[in-house]
Amino acid sequence: MRGIIINEVGSIQNEMQSTAIDDYNTRHVNDDEMILHMFQHRGINMGLDDVKMPGFSKGLAYYETVGEPVIIRNSGGRSIVADEGVLSMSLIFRSSQSMYDNYDYYGQFIMDALQPIVTGINIGEISGACCPGKTDISINGKKFCGTAQRKIKDGVALVCYIHINGDQMRRNQIVKGFYEACESEEIKIDLDAMDSLSNLVGREIAVSEVVNLLEDELKKRTESVTYESSIPSREDFHLSVSRTQNQNNRYLKEKEA
Repeated sequence: MRGIIINEVGSIQNEMQSTAIDDYNTRHVNDDEMILHMFQHRGINMGLDDVKMPGFSKGLAYYETVGEPVIIRNSGGRSIVADEGVLSMSLIFRSSQSMYDNYDYYGQFIMDALQPIVTGINIGEISGACCPGKTDISINGKKFCGTAQRKIKDGVALVCYIHINGDQMRRNQIVKGFYEACESEEIKIDLDAMDSLSNLVGREIAVSEVVNLLEDELKKRTESVTYESSIPSREDFHLSVSRTQNQNNRYLKEKEA
């Protein structure tokens, strides 16, 4: 297995471009490749379940008052807030295994990578957390990482956001305000259900430290590793960019109308 690292960390990226990179790689990854893509962006990252809510237009109007850019991602169901203290990480490969097996592999990858920092990580839904799910990653009952999965034929993109440092309470409050603006009875955010990895471990952890650990874990699981440019040079990449842009235009502009 050949490992490929796409490291966009170091500057806040255009989330739409990074999402398009994952779309492209999920469609074109080879049988003998495993791609680790890491990036950061600033803004509100909404899920497809959010746009289906009856009060979505009210929630979107609320997000506009926050002053952060909004994007609809192509995996995961609910809103998260990203900034310089949050790392997005995708692991892309080909798999004929079940969705649950893929999640198990991804969860173990993350736990093994973070073992030099912390043990006692748990996987399971944290009620009241932002974007809750059965594959939430937590320490002492508090979520710091959420995962999602997208599959295109045999291409699988397992994606996560890791809240490493920064003001987690602010992130939680922003998402809580969205669901309150939507007048949702189903989604209730508990401000204490999520925290940053730094707070949970008890020391300040830099994003670069986690990046290095994730790269080291990929190296352990592959025979060789190469670093590649963030933007694929192939013409097909423009199709992935168009898909991402069209999805956002369709959902956001229709709801604003």
